[in-house]
This record gives sequence, structure tokens and C-alpha cells, in this order.
Amino acid sequence: MTGSSGPSAAAWRARSGFVRALALIPTLVSVMTGAALAQQAPLQLLPPEMRAPSPAPAPAPGPGAPPPEPEWRVAPGAPSDPMLDPTRPSDAPPPLAAPREIAPPPGGVTDSERTSPGDTGPAASDAEVSGGPLPHTIGLLTPRVGGFPDTLWEGTPGARVADLLAVLPVGTTSPVMADLRRRLLLSVQRAPVGLDTLDLLRTRLDLLAAAGASADDIMALAAPVGRDARVDRLRLRALLVDADDRRACALARSVRARYPDPIWEKATIHCDLLDGRRDAALLGLSLLREMGADTDASGGRAFSLLVERLAGLNSPAPDRMAGATPVAWRLLRRLPDVKAPPDAVDPSAPWTARALALAEQGGPPTVRAAAAETAAAAGAVSLETLGAVWAGLAIDSRDLETPVSQVVQGGTARARALAYAILFRETNPTKLAEGLLYPLETSRARTPGLYPTHARLYAPLIRDIPVEPRVPSLLGEAAGRALYTAGALEAGRAWLHRLEAQGRAGDTDAEDAAALVWPLARLADPAVGDAVPTDRLAYWRQARAARLGGASHSRETLDRDHVVLLSLLEALGADIGEAHWLPVRTNRVFVEALTVTGGHTAPDDLAALEQASAAGRLGETVALVLNALGPDGPAGASLETLRGVIRGLRSVGLDDAARRVAVEAFAVDGPPES
Repeated sequence: MTGSSGPSAAAWRARSGFVRALALIPTLVSVMTGAALAQQAPLQLLPPEMRAPSPAPAPAPGPGAPPPEPEWRVAPGAPSDPMLDPTRPSDAPPPLAAPREIAPPPGGVTDSERTSPGDTGPAASDAEVSGGPLPHTIGLLTPRVGGFPDTLWEGTPGARVADLLAVLPVGTTSPVMADLRRRLLLSVQRAPVGLDTLDLLRTRLDLLAAAGASADDIMALAAPVGRDARVDRLRLRALLVDADDRRACALARSVRARYPDPIWEKATIHCDLLDGRRDAALLGLSLLREMGADTDASGGRAFSLLVERLAGLNSPAPDRMAGATPVAWRLLRRLPDVKAPPDAVDPSAPWTARALALAEQGGPPTVRAAAAETAAAAGAVSLETLGAVWAGLAIDSRDLETPVSQVVQGGTARARALAYAILFRETNPTKLAEGLLYPLETSRARTPGLYPTHARLYAPLIRDIPVEPRVPSLLGEAAGRALYTAGALEAGRAWLHRLEAQGRAGDTDAEDAAALVWPLARLADPAVGDAVPTDRLAYWRQARAARLGGASHSRETLDRDHVVLLSLLEALGADIGEAHWLPVRTNRVFVEALTVTGGHTAPDDLAALEQASAAGRLGETVALVLNALGPDGPAGASLETLRGVIRGLRSVGLDDAARRVAVEAFAVDGPPES
């Protein structure tokens, strides 16, 4: 998150005392509280002396003065960062505290996991922040709790790491990509040779913030308060997105005098409004206008209009949020009667979706439904949050009586939310089974990029359905696919086993459903075994052909699916021979074209991935995997990309991630045709 060009540091540091002085002038206060504030010319609040250059910085401590100790770890039960204490005076110096432990991951950690990998001594690249060196290993996740080893960048030059992270995608809708990205950024790690520890930390925090990571994750990595402007700004952003106003306001009031960036003044105005100090907030807004920080170019117009509405003025709602700071999104969440502008949810910046999805005061159902879906697909909120938002939307009781088959035809996020709300309330297993088919298959056909998210959302409902003859066998395939796509392997095994049993008992529909589910089971579940029986492949092809029907393009689609499946299995290490390819040999021209075209391909990334994975460079391999898959993830990648990515992941021991890539690619019928 880049800082805005703004006024001198001296002007911002003078603001607190100057506003207090202005507050003593009753006539000025009455002008500022008038309803015509938005139409008046900006008040000239700054005297000339406050527009002078910043004073020279204070001299550094003498040679004999010891540097302050780093404050990175707090013992369990110790108080939070004193800088974030709301009762602390804003002009007090940064306090020293006991060492602070990073926040534990979800689920907690054991006592043996509380120690990060030990340091081996100072490194030449370690940066110093206000006299205190950063630790040599910074992170939240260890290998015992889902992280990578702290040596993940070993062997990769620092400049190369910076280049790879600079283009790391954050707006994809692939669950496996979101998981790999989070593990890469949150793992306890050492900076590579040639890259400063602080610069690596800033880059990681930038990516986590853009991807909509929780405030807890970002706070676990952030440097001590008041030591680095960029880190503090990212910390503030995360707290605002999560609506943690208590800590956000304590932070803003602690450090705003240190930094000239207008975001700190905007955060203080938000806090003044929370405290009921309307006059102080309007004075601060006038100061921003004096500084020229309320224009569309700076994203300030949306902020100004929202502040005025919260202060009781009759200002219009903003019609765009482009360029606005996270403070504006926080204000938007406080005004449930204000319709969010069309650009309020930016899929390329998942943090915007997280900010609106977590709105505590509701807001327009259409906006919240889309925001929650976008945030969940990008990994910015959990599936539980998505389900809670969708099930808790304000919905007309008459809409809940609408058949799900009709609801999903709407094709919008609100229609999908309504379908989920209806099925979430359904208690009859047969009706639930009948209704589940529609959102699952509609998502797969119309929004394939969102299908893995919807599969994971509906997996808990599928588990509640008994696989019995009265359950439509057509759901057997849809439910089995969703379970394996969601990574619910045990539930998938049980579902497939029951379908096979029904098939042996004479239920041909269940037999076909089992044949169609088998490829995903083979891709996802290592317990299925390494062999690829040709008879199972033949049963699948026969059932697939029956589903495709006799359309002119059916044979081509069937052959494409066949090639995709065998290519993915081969990349996963299966022994694929001539007998497996026999059914498509008569269509060799099409097959050969498909293997090199269709879907996203980045030849340079794939070539670099092959080299990095062969050399065992873990961090570089994971970053190249994310970059090579592209903006649409596995479902939109070419066969060449999928094979390279799967083999690369397996080379560095990430077999589970390799399987998940294969499942996501095949669950929506493989990569698109050229």
C-alpha cells in the first residue's frame, strides 16, 4: 500500500495543538457545524509558519547509548503492545516491553511449537529500525502447523525473490493457490542473501494486506509500533478492514504525529466520529481539504462525503471508491443506508470484499452477498463466514418458498445466496438432495472459477444426506465431485462406496454416477492406489459419453476430457501406457493440438519452475507455481502448465498440493479449449 504525497511533516505534527486552539473559537465551530459546509470554499486553517519545511531531526544517541531491544515476542499472557493502549497519551515516547510472542495460528500451538527456529548470529543484510535489528527469522507458521521450513529461500538470490513476489497473484479464486500463498507469506523464514530483512517483511505484508489477510495474521508479522511507516500503515489498514476500531484508534493516536501521510489524519477523524466528537472531526476534514487531500485523484472525495453523512450533514453518497483508503471502506460499513458504489468490491483487491463482507451493520444484501462470495473465493474470509453471511441475509420470507431450480437461474451472487439460505434451512434429506443438484451444477457450468468455493460451501450439507435409493442418483455424481473438490476425502470415499454398492444391486443410475466420480477419486485420494485400471477408464468414458449425448461436438469434448485426465494422472506419477490412450488414438490430430494449446501458459515461468524444483529451491518453486498458474488458477491453465506445476510441486515434496491442483483442473472439465 503506497503512501500519498502530502504536506510537510511539520504541518501534520502541528495539527493536534492547532485544532485544540481552533476549538476555542465559538464562531468557527458554528461555521464548521453548518449544513452548508460542503458548498463553502475551504477554510484557510493553516498559518504560513505551519507550511514551512520540516525541522531537522533530533540527533542520534551518542556512541555509548545502547539501542532499544527488539519487541517481537511476548510471553503467553503478557499485555498487548503498549503503543496500542487506548489510554496512553498520544505524545508519549514508545515504551519498552517484555519480549512479545507472535500470535498462534488457528487452533493454537503446543508448548513445543512455541519456539521458532534458532538464530545463528547477525547477518549482513539485517536492517535496523530505530536502532533495533529485526530478528533473523520472522513468521507465524512452522512446519508443524502447516508452514514451510525457515530455509525456504535458500539458494535463491534476494533480487530474484523480490521479482517473484512483486507479481504474485492475490485475486485468484483457487483455494489451493490461496493456501499456498498464505503458507509462503506467513511461514517463519530467513531473508535470502541480497534482500534486506525489513524489505522482505514489507513485501510480505503488502501481499497479505492486498489479499485480505486477517488483522491477526498481519499483526503477528508487523514490526514494533512506531518503527516503520509502511509497516504501521499496513497494520492500520488491517485493523480497519477487520473493524477493530479500539486498536486502530489507539494506533492512529499513538503514531500520527510521526508520519505526514494523510491516512493517519483520516483515521483520527474516524475515531473522533466514533467518540461523538463531531466538531473535531469536521475540523480535521477541513484541514484535509486545506491540504488538498479530498480530491478524486487521492480517493478523498468518497471519504469526505462519508464523513459528512456520519456527522449529520445532508451530503450525497459517494458514487465511486477508486483510490480511496481503507478508512473510507470502514466509514461505508458504518452507513448501512448508503448504497455501495459499483466499484466497492474489487476482485483484484480481495481486502475490499473482506471489508464489506464483515460489515457489522448489515448493508444492502446484494453487496454483502457478492462481497462475501468474492472474499471467500480469494481466501480472504473463511467458508464459515460465507455461509453465515449468506444464511443471515435479510430475505423476504416469500422468497424462501421459491424452488431452488428457479432461484439459481438469476445468475447473481444474491441468487446464489438465496439458494444457499433455502437449502441451509431444509430439514428433509430427500428435498435437500433434490435441491442441491441445482446450485452445484449451475456453478460448475456458469461460474467455473467459483465452483471450488461453492463445492466447499455445500460439502457439510452433502455429508448430512444418506446415500440411499430414494436419493436421486443424478445427485450421486454432483455430490461426489463436490466432496472430492472440497478435499473431504473420507466423505467422498463413503459416498463413492455406497454408489458402487447400489450399482451392483442393479441401480444403473448409481453405477453410472460411481463411474463418473471415480476419476476425481483417483486424482484426489492417494488411498485409491497408483494403478489406473483400463476397465475403470472404459466405464468412465462410457458414462461420460451417455451424459454428453449425441451432439456434434460430444466426441471432441469426450476426447478432450480423456486427454486431460490421462495427462493429470501421468503428472501425478501414474503409469500410463498405450492401452490407456487407445480410445483417443483415432483422433490424434485433435489430441496433439490439445496438449500444446488452450488455457494460460507462461513459458518463462515454466522453464524457471523446472530448474528451481529440480534444485529443491522450495520458496522459489511455490512462487513460480502461483505465477505460472495465472489469474484463473488450475481451471484456466493449459495442459502444459498443469503438467509443469504438478511435477514441480511433487519435486519439492508438496504432493498434496499437486493433487489439489489436478482436482481443481478436472472438476470443471479441464482447461478451456483454444
